[in-house]
Amino acid sequence: MNTDIERYIQELLYEHDCVIIPGFGGFIGNYSPAKINPVYNTFYPPCKSLLFNIHLKQNDGLLASRIAQAENIPYEHALDLIRVMLVDWNRELENGQEVVIEKVGKIVRESNGLLQFEQDNSINYLPEAFGLTSLVSPAIQRQGWQDERKNKPGKVANTLKWAAVMALPIGLAAFLSLSNLDQIRSIQQNYTGLFFSKTVPVVKRVAESPTVILPLKKSAQSLQKIADQGQTVTSNAKSNVVKSEVRETSSTSDTKPYAIIVGAFRFRENADNMVDKLKQEGYDGEIIDITTTGLFRVSTGSYTSRDEAIRQLAAVRSDNYSSAWLLNK
Repeated sequence: MNTDIERYIQELLYEHDCVIIPGFGGFIGNYSPAKINPVYNTFYPPCKSLLFNIHLKQNDGLLASRIAQAENIPYEHALDLIRVMLVDWNRELENGQEVVIEKVGKIVRESNGLLQFEQDNSINYLPEAFGLTSLVSPAIQRQGWQDERKNKPGKVANTLKWAAVMALPIGLAAFLSLSNLDQIRSIQQNYTGLFFSKTVPVVKRVAESPTVILPLKKSAQSLQKIADQGQTVTSNAKSNVVKSEVRETSSTSDTKPYAIIVGAFRFRENADNMVDKLKQEGYDGEIIDITTTGLFRVSTGSYTSRDEAIRQLAAVRSDNYSSAWLLNK
């Protein structure tokens, strides 16, 4: 009858993760993933590893109910059959023998009185791995590659040497780039106009000195007087232009402190061309200010709210102005 009870234990281990033998102990099943043995090149499928816990002695009714149902006997009679089986197991353990549970494992009593369980790995109680067996895959021998490496022992060493030599300057360049990131961004913002040749035609202006055509009979004193007048008029005109631009910018910055910059140009003609292009595309293009380095910064518009400016910046960047940035005036 012990053999039949062992068969019922096997069936329950397929269906449950815990099977208790009343008054003796319980088997606990844990999921174990697939494994590879690199020494023997063996692949093992996932399985249910079994542990034995001597403290799980309380009857949960699972084993006795299965025996009573399968043998068509009363529940109490099934418990009596389990008790008879345990008498035989305990006698064998006291005599120093092994208790072998077919297709489950073996239990032995150590010198300190504790029970030691060793699972029978020939049976996989994981239903998801039904039909899967271990697989042995011989190691791949790359004889040709090994021969080539033996014939050229210095090639790998030279490659590693040059890699070590190049690692120092590359790492230093990366460190300097990261440490000066803010300066690089500042240069990019201030000199955007110098690299904007794809969208706005660049007009190069050569500074020319004013030419005054006078009759040949004019005296040197008259020439000097006319030159002084020309310089005065020119300086007054320049000051008026700068003052008007600064006055317009200051009045705008008071009410709308945020602007979206799409370019900064060295020459005024280029900035004006950019403004015309923006107006044709539906933007409120304007020259927003002049930087301390003499660049004319062109904006698509000014805004009173930072949130609104950020939303418009995203739209401008998606409209072929990926280098646009936000200026807080």
